[in-house]
Amino acid sequence: MRKIFTLLLGIVFSISSYSTHLMGGQITATHLSSDSNGSHYTVILDVYRDTIGVPMTLIQSVDIFELDSNGNYNFLFSQTISFDTSSGNSMSSMLVYGVEIYSFSDSLVLGDGNYVIKWTDCCRNGAIINMSAPLSESMSFVTALHVDSANPNSSPTFLTAPVTYLPTDTIWQYNPLPFDPDGDSLVWSMSVPYSGGVNAIPDTVSGYEYLVDTTYSNSAAPFSIDPITGQITWSAKLVGNFVVSFAIQEYRNGTLIGIMNRDMQFVVIPDTSNLMPGISNMQSVPTNSGGYPYVKINPGQNYQLHLIANDADVNDVLNMEAYGEPFNLSVSPSSHSVSLTGNGNEIEGIFSWTPDIAHVRTVPYLVVFRTTDNFFYYDETIQFEVTLGSTSLHNIEGIEISNIYPNPANNKLFLPITLDKSEKLSLGIYNLLGVKVSENNLNLGVGNHIVMKNIDLSSGQYIVTISNEFGSIISSQQLVIVK
Repeated sequence: MRKIFTLLLGIVFSISSYSTHLMGGQITATHLSSDSNGSHYTVILDVYRDTIGVPMTLIQSVDIFELDSNGNYNFLFSQTISFDTSSGNSMSSMLVYGVEIYSFSDSLVLGDGNYVIKWTDCCRNGAIINMSAPLSESMSFVTALHVDSANPNSSPTFLTAPVTYLPTDTIWQYNPLPFDPDGDSLVWSMSVPYSGGVNAIPDTVSGYEYLVDTTYSNSAAPFSIDPITGQITWSAKLVGNFVVSFAIQEYRNGTLIGIMNRDMQFVVIPDTSNLMPGISNMQSVPTNSGGYPYVKINPGQNYQLHLIANDADVNDVLNMEAYGEPFNLSVSPSSHSVSLTGNGNEIEGIFSWTPDIAHVRTVPYLVVFRTTDNFFYYDETIQFEVTLGSTSLHNIEGIEISNIYPNPANNKLFLPITLDKSEKLSLGIYNLLGVKVSENNLNLGVGNHIVMKNIDLSSGQYIVTISNEFGSIISSQQLVIVK
């Protein structure tokens, strides 16, 4: 690890002569209440800076613009917002590698209408590669907000913190986790970063190049953002500093009612000595017909997902974080805990959720599991659907799979399966290292079946999966063996 930090310091100091401080950030507006004075909002400005750049001023201001009947945004006023100490944020390095998070907040009262909240400051890091003149460019964040006191609306946001460093020539995953607190429909994409200007919608930076370009991406994994989950995949080709801007469009009943953007700076380093951590048993998680990790849960039923994280660097200390809407629910929120398995630096993350009947919906909940060795980060995204569609554990494309019994088991298990058509299935058993310890092929006809399996396994926890003939896992359950 010391070699990595030495290398990092070399990169940092080589650019310090023309570094400023701004690395990224965003603006969010959260509706609090409405009364005769208007709609009350909390506006939060998050700014990320490198610790060797220009110090951050602890008083910032945002500009407010309002849309008129002619389709023009007119400047209304500027509002000063101060560094937020009440939320627990601090100027210490909240992300590693000398990146500081500054959070500024204040209240705002707006009448019904359409607004833009804008922040601009100078300057960007001169070491940025994928724009033509970064040192001459300011950084701007914009949140467009529709205010209707009768139909409250908060801006969309991102639920996961930005990450900074990644290695070259390595497939890497990150999910900013787009989210709307009102349940509005979201569309997210990459966009050209904003610079400055006096208008409500700022000018864009000059000479910007998307990282999907073959100059910056290896063909194994060009920079891309998944339209379903928001997960980003990238295998970086070049060492250096790169900027990406993410845009979220918010729709209600088919009408665009909001837009916000987040800027992020990625620093790609030529590291070959520190391996990427990751979850080793993702293959035990069920997938849907699109191949995405996808779990169906009935309300009132406790579901636990056990994820094992490993790192080939035996001296690295691992951690696993989890983000997503289920953790923020006011009723029956999910939980996530992490513990050592006793096998080297390996850890086990346990996601547990007993959803309420109020959580039933067709749109799945997105949860991001982030594994880190406190230097590199790697995200996995899993969708959870709370459904009344079946009393069985899974009901996927005409296949109903009920709970294993007995559980705990000793030397035999039973698994009820109901099929609408003949299926070729595979029953696999994995240990918590993700190693398959048993497999049986099943040729089942239409109707109800109880699959019996004799087992000769040591005491402990296992994952039992059912896969279709194409190898996609459609069911995953935890099994406890007690001898």
